[in-house]
Amino acid sequence: MCNTSGNTGEMHLWLPTYAALYAALCSALLAFCVMLSSGKENAQTQPHKQIIAMQTRSFNEIRAFIAQNDMESGIEAVLEEGSITLRLAEGALFAPGTEHILPAGRNILNRLKDLFILQSQQAIHIRGYTDDRAPPAGARFRDNRELSALQAAQILRYLIAHGIEPGRLTATGFGELEPLFPNTLEENRAKNRRVEFVLERQLGKE
Repeated sequence: MCNTSGNTGEMHLWLPTYAALYAALCSALLAFCVMLSSGKENAQTQPHKQIIAMQTRSFNEIRAFIAQNDMESGIEAVLEEGSITLRLAEGALFAPGTEHILPAGRNILNRLKDLFILQSQQAIHIRGYTDDRAPPAGARFRDNRELSALQAAQILRYLIAHGIEPGRLTATGFGELEPLFPNTLEENRAKNRRVEFVLERQLGKE
């Protein structure tokens, strides 16, 4: 039995009440933090879902364009995490081991240019790749990175000259980095020598 007389009794009566109030406040604060965190996650997830949905629609449009223009044998299209990658063998665009665009390569770039004009909401990242073989002695390129960078830059210049806005374009050479297959067979090396166009939706573009 609690002593209700004097200061001691009053303290005994107030202690349980204060403890209950403190526990209630802690529970309310915890619930608020969980709700706030959930709201932030939803706010971050919703735009990402919208981008994925828009890029999926664009990917289907791009595949239809490739099929209508009989380019399926030369271009591989991949959709991954909202980025669309168009992959071409080096030989489709360039003379072997050079940055000189072939006449057939210009035809391909002209059709891609038409596609990029249709897909005006996409930023276009041009990426050049080689296999693991170093340039031969006396070659004008110091290494594979330089060769792949010059190839990517040549494509960038070509697209700008044919009407693509410079602000949409970047060009990077990766050399022998990021091979698709081990460089153990000539067939694999040929697949690793490639150019990729990575399309990413620009913010604020519909």
